[in-house]
Amino acid sequence: MADPQEVIASLKTGHQAIVNCIAEIQPLLRSYLSAKPKLREFHKTLLAHFNLQNAALADRLSAHYVDNREALKMVEFLTVDLKDIKVRYLLFFEQHSGELPDINARSFPKDFMSFAGLLLARIKMEEDYLIPLISKLPHM
Repeated sequence: MADPQEVIASLKTGHQAIVNCIAEIQPLLRSYLSAKPKLREFHKTLLAHFNLQNAALADRLSAHYVDNREALKMVEFLTVDLKDIKVRYLLFFEQHSGELPDINARSFPKDFMSFAGLLLARIKMEEDYLIPLISKLPHM
């Protein structure tokens, strides 16, 4: 298991990469063709970030906070919320993978902005709640 500070650094790097991808795609919302290559990069960036928050991290947090009901509830909430975001991620990229013809081009700007808003809210939750929880984990 990685050192808590390394996990935090990786999460923060992932946050910045996600924000950067969103910023690169936003000017291209009206040009689905131009956005497609950026969407592939965005897909990979999100997948890498989601993989940082694996079952081992959730288990480690749960074990550490077993006697702290409030913190344990937050760990559970963040775990369930991440599952919901992963479902939205799969749905978004199924529609807008860039691999199919432009049948979803008309809905892309609205869909992207909705998904991006969801991701930015999640980043804020991770910064406000997840990172402080991780920072109190003992080094292993």
